[in-house]
Amino acid sequence: MTYNPDDRLDPASAWREAGSLITHKALGEFSAEGLFEPDPVTDERPGEYRDWRLALPGDVVYRFRARRGAFDAWTVAPGSATRQAGAGESVPATDPRILLADARGVLGLTGSRLADVLAELTATVANEADRLQQPITAAKLAALDYNLADGHLTGHPRLVLNKGRVGFSASDRERYAPESGADVLLRWFAVRRELAEFRCVEELSEQVLLAGELDAEQRAEFAARVAEAGGDPADYQWVPVHPWQADEILGTLYAAELATGVLIDLGQSRDHYRPHQTVRTLANVSRPGRHDVKTAVSVRNRQVYRGLPPAAALAGPAITSWLTRVSAADPLLSKEYRFELLGEVAGVSVRHPLFGALGELPGRFHETLGALWREPIATRLAEGEQALSFAALLYLDAEGDAVLTELIARSGQTAEQWCARVFDLLLAPLLHWLLRYGVGFCPHGQNLILIVDDHGRPLRVAIKDFAQSVDLLDEELECYASLDPEAAGDLPRRPARQLARSLFVSVFSGQLRFWAEILFDDLELPRPRFWELVREVVTRFRAENPELATRFDACELLAETVERVTLNREHLAGKGFDKTERSGELDLGRGRVPNPLHGPDPAGAW
Repeated sequence: MTYNPDDRLDPASAWREAGSLITHKALGEFSAEGLFEPDPVTDERPGEYRDWRLALPGDVVYRFRARRGAFDAWTVAPGSATRQAGAGESVPATDPRILLADARGVLGLTGSRLADVLAELTATVANEADRLQQPITAAKLAALDYNLADGHLTGHPRLVLNKGRVGFSASDRERYAPESGADVLLRWFAVRRELAEFRCVEELSEQVLLAGELDAEQRAEFAARVAEAGGDPADYQWVPVHPWQADEILGTLYAAELATGVLIDLGQSRDHYRPHQTVRTLANVSRPGRHDVKTAVSVRNRQVYRGLPPAAALAGPAITSWLTRVSAADPLLSKEYRFELLGEVAGVSVRHPLFGALGELPGRFHETLGALWREPIATRLAEGEQALSFAALLYLDAEGDAVLTELIARSGQTAEQWCARVFDLLLAPLLHWLLRYGVGFCPHGQNLILIVDDHGRPLRVAIKDFAQSVDLLDEELECYASLDPEAAGDLPRRPARQLARSLFVSVFSGQLRFWAEILFDDLELPRPRFWELVREVVTRFRAENPELATRFDACELLAETVERVTLNREHLAGKGFDKTERSGELDLGRGRVPNPLHGPDPAGAW
């Protein structure tokens, strides 16, 4: 489909295009996870697409063209999929809901679970259609402000139902979804201090934080509203709340507290915010130097409800302080690579007076009110520098152009030179954190940020979102002694192999395997050479740090096979939606696949 990228698509065209994109994604990702088992129709030629046939119950057949890649991935050629029912005509496959309905027996979807999946999928298509109604070229997105780019992204690259946002209505989507391009005004509430806990880094205090986030006039207005409600401002903690949460959750679950003055509505923020893809994280676009705010939004998106766990809100500042101290004392992290940590500098968590005392309730009932303040990327950028989320690098526009290839073209570097630099900037610090300090981040497309110069040349990498995505080794390292004991108690301890798993789930197979296919198609970078560049960084780290070799080998980074990641299988099963506590693990793996870090593929896929 070709259209002027500056024109707004009509709703019908946007719906069909969104449906087609998601249908082709489903065919590829479900096949990669073993949920679908297509049969080859044409012979395989290295690096080329071949024809496949997927037979489903009810005499339904899907045909499409795809290429196999690293981690048993499938890259499905856009627009190639067709559907044929019985002896009927073969037609373009543009509705993923029909695909899932056809495959419901194969996928094990029945009754209410089938209805839930189809509803969530419909919402995902609707959000994608909204995005496509405001098309943007890869070149424009590559130059767009970091906090505005999320409105144009396709969401999680592997999960098919990635924008369901169960709980949002159509009008909510227009107001609060990043694809809407609408600003959000936070609602502030005052809550009795006996129900609230506030934590911050040593350099801050509650009053210093609020003075930085709210103008003096607005702070005076808020204090006056507490007094007008009969309260003493000193007895109340102020909490920023997402407006959807204020209406849907506080207005219902906290109705008694609002009626009795335990909770007081202070009014809207004057600053305007933009939501990131996570919806609950909001960036200040009126004052970009003010903190990003992570709120509780009790919608279900992907595998979990997007509340804010008390442990995350309260542990974030202590984890930030510890990581910052460790980084500052390490020349490799702080000077050689300048690996940026966007810290969570303050957090507040509110315990519901009734639900908070009932431990047997699902975790989402304990995550209804709280906030985290995170350092914004704008404060880390020098003149001429630009920040892009790793998720934005995968963006493909209507002509098939990618942000990734646009940056490389701007840089004046070859694809090999550019990738080698990024792989070093990304993997060396992550491996250093993992192997020297026993810190395992969960580095995914949304929390990793690439900082480039005005020519698109890579300078350094930043990471954010620590409180819910940092794990520690299951052994005692010297550096752990300086971590706040309470925060340490909230961080899972895992053996080295499991700690390294996030690199495969979120980096190697979660991001780089998509890069390999894009750069092969766009810039003719051979996939074996791409993965050789990755291996060179990983193996060089081992060679240059022999004292860490035992721990490196325990991570099994170079093992012949790795666990197959099956995010969609877990999502479709619907068993993890209330596993929002850190102790509630999702079942994300099934079987084994070849590891491209082990060595090249004899068939040339990596």
